[in-house]
Amino acid sequence: MAESTDLRAIRWLRGQLPKLVAGGVINAQSADAIDRHYSAAAARSTNFGFVILAAIGSALVGAGIILLVAHNWDDFSRTTRCGIAFLPLVVAQILGFFVLLRRNDSPAWRESVAILDVATVGTAIALVSQIFQIQGNFANFLRVWMLLSIPIVYLFRANFGAVAYLIGSAAWVLGKAGWSFHRPGTMFFWVLLLLIIPFYGGMVRRGRAGWGFHVLSVALIVAAAIGLQVTVEFANGAVGAVAFAGFFTTVYLAGMRWQDDGSRSLNVLSLIGGLGIAVTAVVLSFEDIWQVRAGFLTTGSSLEQKMAVTIALLFPAAAIALAAWSFARGKIFYSLAAACFPLVATVARLVAGWGPDSGGSSDRRSPFAASILLNVYALVLGIELMVRGIRAGSVLRANFGLLVIAALALARFFDSDLSFVTRGVGFIVVGAGFLIANLFFFRKRGSA
Repeated sequence: MAESTDLRAIRWLRGQLPKLVAGGVINAQSADAIDRHYSAAAARSTNFGFVILAAIGSALVGAGIILLVAHNWDDFSRTTRCGIAFLPLVVAQILGFFVLLRRNDSPAWRESVAILDVATVGTAIALVSQIFQIQGNFANFLRVWMLLSIPIVYLFRANFGAVAYLIGSAAWVLGKAGWSFHRPGTMFFWVLLLLIIPFYGGMVRRGRAGWGFHVLSVALIVAAAIGLQVTVEFANGAVGAVAFAGFFTTVYLAGMRWQDDGSRSLNVLSLIGGLGIAVTAVVLSFEDIWQVRAGFLTTGSSLEQKMAVTIALLFPAAAIALAAWSFARGKIFYSLAAACFPLVATVARLVAGWGPDSGGSSDRRSPFAASILLNVYALVLGIELMVRGIRAGSVLRANFGLLVIAALALARFFDSDLSFVTRGVGFIVVGAGFLIANLFFFRKRGSA
């Protein structure tokens, strides 16, 4: 049973079992088998809620202790302050040892203790720094905190601990970049991100139906997107369009590769990747986006900037490799238009760079050609997604393809000097497409 099972429906069904047995619809053995099956699904969903509440409770207890100690902090000696700084950490370690010995099979215990350990590590670092007046900034504090916290994630197999680690890593790279994205040292973010990849890979191998996979996948994608934005700004090589096209395509292809055969709904990676591809394609369809200087990989002279360009281009390379590998094996499980997004963005970037630099007398033909290419691509993408949704019998997927077309039309209507009549006709055509597609689906379902 999937994690998304409606608990109210399960309770209703289990309540109907005695009536079904009494009415002779099913026998007692079948009723017991159904009850055991759905009680297991209900228990899994309940465990998820319990884990969340336990993790929140642990965080609140830790925050309350910190506030109580802070109230009388100035009255304590330095020795007492050091003892107070390490006392929560020691207690958390003892509790963690107990959990590993006696409660290792309980996700709620592991998640709670992991969050408590992560919080006490950060508290101890902050208090010791304050006691001994150790100089530093917030980014350095987060870096040390995250490096000391990553073993906790693996030791307790804690999903929420991994999410907290990703949040801290994203906060670190934003704090490190500050108001300027060109500060050295920001590429260390990818080292922090790589440290969590084996944990995520183990979760993928164990199963992708649980709540942990969905929550951690969202956190990983968001953190990686933040890091990629900082990376492309630091690279200063105008590779952002190609990098994000490759990033979302990689996420989409990975989600489609890990799609469960028996499930008609897309997993979280496919959904976020597909949405990212559509949004990025529509954004890149604006001509002003392609007002970039000539030269595809023009970067600074530092080694770290060249590393940033390499990291940014790894994502489109990975997307192309995934698509080519599946295509060579004859397993086309993905949208061909979506898989081609990195290639289209690369060609558009090369075309946009052919014109003169925007600092001189700008020839707008090259940016215009790039925007035309992305407009055509976004239209093809929307049509293909709509067709795939119709073939799969999914109203949601087909409407998503129509939404891509509608978003593209909306962008062009407000981006060009078209008359109100032309814009109105365009909206009518797109709206009619929605109505016709949904009418087709409802008739198809009614005749099924």
